[in-house]
Amino acid sequence: MNIGKVVPVLTIFTVLFLLLGIGAGGQSSMSVDTATGRITIRASRWQIDEVEKAKAEFPLETRQIQIKARLLELSESATREFGINLQRLTGVKVPSGEVGEGTGLELDGGALEYSFYSLTAGKEKLEAVLDALISTGEAEVLSAPQVSTLSGQVAGIYVVQDVPYLISEEARIGEEVIPAKYGYVTVGVVLQVLPDIVGEDLVQMSIFPMVSRFGPSEGFKFKQPTFYREIAPTNITVRSGETIVIGGLMREEETESVAGLPILSQLPVIGNLFKRSEKVTSKRNLVVTVEPRIITPREIQGRTRRVFTFTYALAEDMARQIGEMVSAEGVIEINPKEAPPNSILVRDDEDRVKVIQEVLNGIGSFVEQRRQRIFSLLFSSVQPTEEILKSLISEKGSIEIEEENSLIVEDGAYQLSQIEKAILSLEESNRIPQTKTFYLEYVEAGEIVPSLEELLSPQGSIEIVDNSLIVKDNNWVIEQIGKKVEELDISGNS
Repeated sequence: MNIGKVVPVLTIFTVLFLLLGIGAGGQSSMSVDTATGRITIRASRWQIDEVEKAKAEFPLETRQIQIKARLLELSESATREFGINLQRLTGVKVPSGEVGEGTGLELDGGALEYSFYSLTAGKEKLEAVLDALISTGEAEVLSAPQVSTLSGQVAGIYVVQDVPYLISEEARIGEEVIPAKYGYVTVGVVLQVLPDIVGEDLVQMSIFPMVSRFGPSEGFKFKQPTFYREIAPTNITVRSGETIVIGGLMREEETESVAGLPILSQLPVIGNLFKRSEKVTSKRNLVVTVEPRIITPREIQGRTRRVFTFTYALAEDMARQIGEMVSAEGVIEINPKEAPPNSILVRDDEDRVKVIQEVLNGIGSFVEQRRQRIFSLLFSSVQPTEEILKSLISEKGSIEIEEENSLIVEDGAYQLSQIEKAILSLEESNRIPQTKTFYLEYVEAGEIVPSLEELLSPQGSIEIVDNSLIVKDNNWVIEQIGKKVEELDISGNS
């Protein structure tokens, strides 16, 4: 049996009393892990049952940790300056395994020559150095998030974007046009942190920063990107409030500069003779600072916890808009497990929560969240798609069929996001057409084809072969055409 979380001394004595007092003649044993606060018991089934009954009285608690992070990009020159200042101003040394251990990378020239530092002092000086680099443009803050999580639970910070890339070009096979196909990949910066509280004020941190990027690749008929990922996982133990600095992740950035003679380079036609372009590759170094702070029970008790569920707004957008309204000790959680879909959980002092509620009531209304969008369908039929999407439209929303196989949808931001996902799913499932042959007995094929063509999707086609119809389209269209053919062919017999 394993009972976890924080285990006070009183709990240990209680368990000992139960084991020794109830079954002194047995082979019972108990081990205590002081690092994680866990007790492991080996005893008979009925002894463990007694411990289970008493466990509800144990003063167990799940503690929370606030994570402050800052993700910065430094130029090559700023990276060297930052490394020198870090050593000079703080006297920080790379730990030799006693405080923690980190994984370094093989770095190019100009990269930081460390994988991580634990700052036990000099935090203010470090902030001053970073602020100076930011003010001169040598450093850029990518993100400065603040999240709270339970001890032993992963907290994630993401500064990413979905980048499309060409998988296959548009092709033509006979009269059939196969459209170009695109894929998507997520690139950017990901920081995942797994904190565990050890004892009273130590935090064991497993930190996983990853930088992913893409660039052109040679040797393909069309521009096919190559994707790169750099990872620097780190395990380290620090005290609550101390700062961890992680470096060693590089990113190359290529820019093109144009220089030329004044006036002459701006002349039409011949201006290109008086100017030149040059591609410059610069290296950027990612620096991550992470500061864990154990949240005290008094702070937690003084907070109001409220879940906001949105009808028309997107939870992610709402969380972003109220992010600056939450106090340093406050928490915003998007789509918590115990809440309905499209919700955020806010935990902060009562006055702030009331203000946040008033703001959300305003910006979350249909009037503020109303959006309109046109969806052009490439592979799906507009009528059945409209019927499917009607179930996703709110009472105040609307959906109309536009010319050229398009739909105009007006509704809240949340509804439009759900509709977009549904359309993408439909388009993907209908992208590869099916083929079916219909044999006619009583009616001439040429007579009914015009009425059947009205049911085709943009990629569909009907071919007449020996008074039979070869239909190529998605499954829904083929099913509808089958019903129509049966109806028309039977009527041709009358």
